[in-house]
Formats: sequence, C-alpha cells, structure tokens
Amino acid sequence: MGFNISGLVMDRNYEDNFTELQNGLGWKLEKESEIDFETASENWKELDICDVYFSEKGTLIFLSPDMCSEPFILKRNNTLTFTISETSMVFNFNYCERGVLERSILEVENSRINDEGEKLDIEENIIDTSEIIWSQLEVVLGESFWDIEPDEKVERYRFVKTEKHKTVEPSGIKVNDEITSEDKKWWKFW
Repeated sequence: MGFNISGLVMDRNYEDNFTELQNGLGWKLEKESEIDFETASENWKELDICDVYFSEKGTLIFLSPDMCSEPFILKRNNTLTFTISETSMVFNFNYCERGVLERSILEVENSRINDEGEKLDIEENIIDTSEIIWSQLEVVLGESFWDIEPDEKVERYRFVKTEKHKTVEPSGIKVNDEITSEDKKWWKFW
C-alpha cells in the first residue's frame, strides 16, 4: 500500500483569519472536531471533509483528490495544490505565486501528461515529481511535512452546502458548480 494524500498549502497562517480564507476560497466550513496530524494525513479525505493544520508560517489543508486537480488561486498568497497517489502512481501539482499559476505537472505511471511553466528552483536538484511536491510543500508551508509531530493539533471541518458550492450530488460525488467532472481530465486515473 502506498501513500495517498492531496490538499492545498499556502504561505500564510490563517488560524486567526480563517473566515477570510474561507471567503477567498468560496467555501463555507463548519468545525467538527480536533484530531491529530497522523489521522489528518492518512490517505484520502471524504468528499465533504477537510483537515486543517496551521504551521508557524503557513496553512496546510488536506482535501479529497477530486478537489485538487485545479489550482487554488489566492492573490495575496503562494499556493500549492497537490495530489500524491503512490498506489496509482499519479502525481499532480499546481503552484501559484500571488495569484499567478507558475508551474503545473501531472504525471501518471512515470509519464508526464502535463508539464507547464518555468521550472521551480528546487527542480535543479530534483527530477522525481513526488519529491518536487514534497520539497515545494516545505517551501510554501515553512516546515517539512516529515518534521511535523504525529500528535500535532489539526482541526477537522465539514463543507456546508451553499448555492455556489454543492456538497454532495445524488451520485455521491461533490462538485463545484463552476467545475464539472468533464473538466477534471486526470481523475479517470484513480
């Protein structure tokens, strides 16, 4: 069994401004509970759940892979949207700086399906896509994923249904009104 996680990381700690972050992303979240980092980083998230970790300098949100095929763009932040699926050998990331998509890679079974933008500084020494993701995650979050203690506090939220953001369709798949499953070309690899 391989490592399977996906999410969004940004270079700002939103713990005291979480409503601002929700507004910027167009989300409405309801706090459910407090969990530990080990639980939050275990495999895929359910479609209506997100787990939020606040580092000293950044915010890491674990999301369903269905939500991580496209970049999340925040004009005042650097963001990294990522998916790592070692079981399916699918690696995807979109890195944005201050609202501009700078780098995007989608790799499926060692074949790059998408490779756009200028190479990141870390790519001078790293060519493996999964390692690029781990390294860029550290750059944006301000600390290494691997240095976070398993018992660190993480907040679990549920998405609340709004007119703009539907939580669950009859098929059981969550969709955003502005992005259809047809737009998610890579998700067929799961």
